[in-house]
Amino acid sequence: MQRVHIEFQRVQTWLFAVPRLRAMVGANALLGRALRVALPDLARQTGCGWALAPSHANYPSADPNDPLKDYDDPAADAKAGILSRDGGHFEARFSNGASEFAAAAANLLRSCLPGLRFRISIDGAGTAKNQVHLSTELPVLAPCEWTGRGLASAIVKQGSEQPIVSPDVAQRHQAATQTEDGTAVDLASLLSARTKLQKLERPQELKELVGNGYLALIHADGNGIGSGAGKTEAERAAFFHRNRVLLRRALQQAIDRHCPNAGLAPLILLMLGGDDILLVTRAEIALPFVVTLCTALDALQGNETGFKLTLGIGVVIARHTIPVHRLHEVAEQLTSSAKHRFRGFTQGEKKHSVVDWAVYSTAWVDNPEDVRRRDWLRGNSTDLRVLSQRPVNVLGQELDSLQGLVHAAQKLGHAPRSQLRYLVDQLPRGRALSALAFAELPTRGKGTLAQAGVKELWRRAGNAWITPLLDLVEIAEIARLGVTPGHRP
Repeated sequence: MQRVHIEFQRVQTWLFAVPRLRAMVGANALLGRALRVALPDLARQTGCGWALAPSHANYPSADPNDPLKDYDDPAADAKAGILSRDGGHFEARFSNGASEFAAAAANLLRSCLPGLRFRISIDGAGTAKNQVHLSTELPVLAPCEWTGRGLASAIVKQGSEQPIVSPDVAQRHQAATQTEDGTAVDLASLLSARTKLQKLERPQELKELVGNGYLALIHADGNGIGSGAGKTEAERAAFFHRNRVLLRRALQQAIDRHCPNAGLAPLILLMLGGDDILLVTRAEIALPFVVTLCTALDALQGNETGFKLTLGIGVVIARHTIPVHRLHEVAEQLTSSAKHRFRGFTQGEKKHSVVDWAVYSTAWVDNPEDVRRRDWLRGNSTDLRVLSQRPVNVLGQELDSLQGLVHAAQKLGHAPRSQLRYLVDQLPRGRALSALAFAELPTRGKGTLAQAGVKELWRRAGNAWITPLLDLVEIAEIARLGVTPGHRP
């Protein structure tokens, strides 16, 4: 028996190669069809020189509570010899012809997913690796109007536009129609069709999604997955299946909570892997969405013993004109920051989902580490002051958690904004001066902060002083980003 394993590489880079929302959605639909339909169908073909070998391991059956139970049945797949077809990985067992299947699979992927990097191995030994495609097209011919790469040879309709694009871009654009007519088979589309998104109008462009507001890109990834995967093939399969189901159920609840019953969708689920989520939303619902998602995930696991699925989450909020590939780079950095904090939980300490976020009102998004070293760190080793608490636990009732901050920010809706901004501006000047500014704050501003839970500005955390004020005021201001002065969103 031989195992063929196919790994998709640099998927997000490929996904964002065409910087249009519809093309991104279509690209994910193409990925899902290749991974979940085309490769399994190819493996099941007979008379081609290969044959699948059923696995007799005790793989889990479909979970009746899974919103996608009709599309994720590891036991049925394993009986056919297909061991994995999720999260950018495909794996199957063959009684013979593994090399022949690997060659056929490579040709299939080069055809249906042009430009995507992948690696194919047989029993761990690499046999094929797709490389970056170098165009040989004549430079005198017109390039794709959307990417500047590839020969402009197909006309697509996008609203009132009819750009001439490359065949690759046209393929992605056309695949997006599958997400609209219900024929797409990627997990993001399948789950979206089982939420309120199914009846909502889908925005075609990021500008249409956010209007005059700002855009948020959310990236979430499971924490500590490798530590709980188990040792046997069946244990690992059951573990990963459980996590997939939990995440889908929580995500379904969060989407329904933050979507209206009619009108334009406020979010688009771009990608859904095993324990990996990528979505774009209007800025004002991004952080409340994260709270709802993690609340649902926590509630679904109740008092279960053993491994508890938590998430490391990065959220970047910026103008919709910033290239999405750059927003994704920053979101990944923020996710890494959140996961680093998760790894810092001590032995015996309860594990939590952790979030880090960054808000940019500039024309470009700089490295968040550079921004934070420059703007947040004050003082010296004997009096170090950090002007933000991030990253923070998602759940909690106090101002040291995202849930507490989001709840408190709602109480600042009618607060005098100029007073709050003035107080935030005093934080870098030192504890004494900022505390004095807080003490001298007019009654209305101070009373509103007291209602939000701010009784004092600074608290000791290890060898530094930290404050929740900057985080709190920033969250309260998100809904106003991009809004014309004098008009409330």
